[in-house]
Amino acid sequence: MASTQAEILKIALRIRVKREFGSKEAVVKHLRSAMNSRMLPCPLPAGVKMRKDVLGGIHGQWLEVSNPRMVMLYLHGGAFIGGRLETYHPFCGELAKRLSARIFLADYRLAPEHPFPAAPDDAFATYAALVRGEGGKLPIVIAGDSAGGNLTLVTLLRARDAGLRLPACAIALSPGADATGKLWSVKANSEADAMLSKSIIDHAIGIYLNGAEPTDPHVSPSRGHYAGFPPLMLTVSESECLRDDAYMVAQRAREAGVPVQMIARQDMPHVWPIFNLFLPEAKKDVTKIALFIQRHTDQPAGVTRTLGELA
Repeated sequence: MASTQAEILKIALRIRVKREFGSKEAVVKHLRSAMNSRMLPCPLPAGVKMRKDVLGGIHGQWLEVSNPRMVMLYLHGGAFIGGRLETYHPFCGELAKRLSARIFLADYRLAPEHPFPAAPDDAFATYAALVRGEGGKLPIVIAGDSAGGNLTLVTLLRARDAGLRLPACAIALSPGADATGKLWSVKANSEADAMLSKSIIDHAIGIYLNGAEPTDPHVSPSRGHYAGFPPLMLTVSESECLRDDAYMVAQRAREAGVPVQMIARQDMPHVWPIFNLFLPEAKKDVTKIALFIQRHTDQPAGVTRTLGELA
């Protein structure tokens, strides 16, 4: 059973985010208003500082602690249309503090002004710059939620195919990994999902793709080949529209021999772990996420992962 806090949050999300729309313009206006608003407090934990920077030509924010032992790229959600970096200060700040990490929040370009492939191009450019900048000195992690989970998986595909150093591990929170609209849960959970609906997802995909092929693995990473991927953690709510996306990714990864750890909960809102200031379930799962990262980054400095080494 979901906590009282989770039930309250789901009501708030239904009121603030979940709407039906008659046009793509209305979707963009509403999602940006909802996702870019200060709906909840977003403080940084004590000991974590924020610094604006540009990495690989992409603007963003570093969340930093003294004497970091790893570095992370975090790709925010927002249906490829919206998203506010400050929303992730409590969640990413907590990870930075627990893991002694430097975390870069990338402010990648958004549709409709910049449709596919702008967002994955920006994510890859940021990751490539991170690899070059760290020069093998610190373990690297990549993570993201929803649309950012999509970009996390796509960045892994592109980095592997380009022969770049791969991260020690990757985390995708409720990734939007299939753009075909054919997965069963998109329709089956459209009413149960407190934040998203089939209509919202269909509109957002159309805006983002702008005519691109939805079966392209760089659009729908659930259709990619995962050979050589690092260990992967996925989170998903059984009642959300994107449930089947996560399970399809897990299946593809396991078929390729990739270690997969999944956190699946009942009756949680989409990307619930980012609400760790308020939800007891999120507090517990942030601990699980941190332990997963710790386990896979507990290696000597300078250890690199490339496709050749992993084959």
